[in-house]
Amino acid sequence: MKLAFMTALIILIVILINTLGSGNPTATILNDVDGGEMVCVPSGSFLMGSQADAISSLLEADQRVSKEFFRAEYPQHEVFLSTFYIDRYMVTNAQYQLFMQATGHPAPKYWWTAPDTGGQSSFPVGEENPDHPVVGVSWQDASAYCKWAGKRLPSEAEWEKAARGGLVDQNYPWPSQVKGRINSQLSREKANYGGIGGSDRWHWTAPVGSFSPNQYGIFDIAGNGFEWCNDWYAEDYYSRSSSRNPLGPETGLTRVLRGGSWNNNLFGKYQMRCAYRFHSRPRTRNMVIGFRCVADVPLLQ
Repeated sequence: MKLAFMTALIILIVILINTLGSGNPTATILNDVDGGEMVCVPSGSFLMGSQADAISSLLEADQRVSKEFFRAEYPQHEVFLSTFYIDRYMVTNAQYQLFMQATGHPAPKYWWTAPDTGGQSSFPVGEENPDHPVVGVSWQDASAYCKWAGKRLPSEAEWEKAARGGLVDQNYPWPSQVKGRINSQLSREKANYGGIGGSDRWHWTAPVGSFSPNQYGIFDIAGNGFEWCNDWYAEDYYSRSSSRNPLGPETGLTRVLRGGSWNNNLFGKYQMRCAYRFHSRPRTRNMVIGFRCVADVPLLQ
């Protein structure tokens, strides 16, 4: 009886859809705790990090940055990952509110009161903007949410593979418009980043799903908000990383952040690249950092 119930439950939450990735059917699951839709990232190998030639072309085009800025992205290396699921969207304020109500967890920074930024419009506080990504959360906050939802934070390798969406040696999560060329330009038709223009109408965070997804069907993986990863950060980790399901260094002072945000500075266009590695102390809470969760493949699937 129990097995029949579990089988029925799996059938209800597993939906087969066609995505834009490999063209093959891929599973999407609905988490029954936070209601989040999760996309299957298939097992296999991918190239993690940056090629020296790609970095050289960036340096030639912009004299304001140096090779040191990209040091942590070397060497590019092949990584094998087992199949996993990743949230289609960043965790929203509405989902985080469910978590707070269920657990009594404290509200994130900027939940009720907007910071005084001196901007033309006020920052979208969490309580009043349910479809925006939750920000102002620490690594500990994000981890607690994931545990409540029966999920976890992604490893840095899982995040990068998901961001690339099956593309090889591209800077951003979308393909180049010129066949055979590396996509070296940001596009306001693709992501929310510093300033406004085109489809990017938001000075701050944008509602999740405001731009088209990558080829795995994942939204907002570049821009809108930096995303916490589970890994400790080490600049030289790629020189000693495991080639199978790497989990990062055993210890550290800061945790990995990926993806860039709405608040890009001079180097923002480089921070939104799939390979860019950022980091911060795990108790950091500011208005550019959010997260999304991952989950292992259910045993009964």
